[in-house]
Amino acid sequence: MIDRTKQPTITEAAKPVIMVPQAIQLNNGLPVHILNAGTQEVTRLDFIFDAGLWHESKPLQSAMANAMMQEGSKRHSGAQIAEIMDFRGAYIQFVVDHHFGTVSLISLNKHLPHLLPVVEDLIKHSSFEEHEFETLINRRKQRFMLENKKVKVLCQKKFSEVLFGNQHPYSQKVRKEDFHAISRDDLYGFYSKFYRSGNCRILATGNTDQQLAEMLNQHFGGDDWQGEKMVLPEFSIHSSDKKINHVKKKDAIQSAIRIGCLLVKKDHPDFHGLQVLNTILGGYFSSRLMANIREEKGYTYGIGSSIFSLNEAGYLVIATETDQAYVNDTITEVYAELKRLREEPVPEKELKRVQQYLLGEFIRDFDGPFAQAQSFRSVVDFGLDHRFHEQYYQTLINITPEKLQALACQYFIESEFYTVIAGA
Repeated sequence: MIDRTKQPTITEAAKPVIMVPQAIQLNNGLPVHILNAGTQEVTRLDFIFDAGLWHESKPLQSAMANAMMQEGSKRHSGAQIAEIMDFRGAYIQFVVDHHFGTVSLISLNKHLPHLLPVVEDLIKHSSFEEHEFETLINRRKQRFMLENKKVKVLCQKKFSEVLFGNQHPYSQKVRKEDFHAISRDDLYGFYSKFYRSGNCRILATGNTDQQLAEMLNQHFGGDDWQGEKMVLPEFSIHSSDKKINHVKKKDAIQSAIRIGCLLVKKDHPDFHGLQVLNTILGGYFSSRLMANIREEKGYTYGIGSSIFSLNEAGYLVIATETDQAYVNDTITEVYAELKRLREEPVPEKELKRVQQYLLGEFIRDFDGPFAQAQSFRSVVDFGLDHRFHEQYYQTLINITPEKLQALACQYFIESEFYTVIAGA
């Protein structure tokens, strides 16, 4: 019989196998990374373009241009494209972030010969019909209006503004008026400039063979959509001089709070250690912020901290929502936890628990071919390579309470933090 009074022995998890994709080029020089992994006959194709918010000349340009690509092409309407994907059991997705616009296809291998011509037509010959544009812009505007009634959205927008300045691409500066100022020609011009082979790379993942490379070369290796590699524009960060900011929202039931500061980028030597430190602070359910502010004080249902890594900057943000009566007390406790990390070494038992948690998360990041591909993108998008993961692993298993306290003293300086409150 198992003795339930004794804690099971904790065994160290083995380091995951980190796969490095094969790098090839199509005939037109377009770079392709192929991660041949998995046992299922499924492939994911990511067409990654330097076409994010950083590159737009008007608000909404990058996101709306990317979205319009699925609304129809030279050969197929948006409804026909959806029907083709559904019939083949495939999935296509269009995503934009600060730096990249991505078109992703997930399909059974046997259907790729039928689907790649459709994706080719979408990428090379999107139609950008005026009536489709009007429908999409109205739909996005309605969603925007609904989202901007939420205090957490208002708080995050203001937080990004005070951190980066209202003219920086990392600042969430879209307004209702921007939906009226953008035109179909603005979107088509952006698409024509940035969605070209010279501005693209492909990541292929799954149980693939040489035939996939040949098909990619057939459909995307020509000179008919070449274009030029776009030069990354430069922007300067202009943080606010005001450390505490309020956003009024009439009749708000709760107030949203964002507390944070600028931090190092992903290529900085301290980045890995700060990930561990952030987890202790508020990066998982058993974190200090949760234990203090949720479980002990009962000020909020949930609170957490995150480190966001962007290509040109990094930042820490602590986020929660609480009753107006507890706003000041919640903020006080947040800064008390930051102070405790500066003044007291993390107990070995707590550090061990966090290390085990993060090691499990690290293993999950490489569990399966698609997870491997996402982990590859998480470094190559920043100009890094697989050595980044090895460095993280070594930091994770070797970091000490003394090192964590030194990082807290260096980066968790109260005068460098900004506080934003949105509510009544």
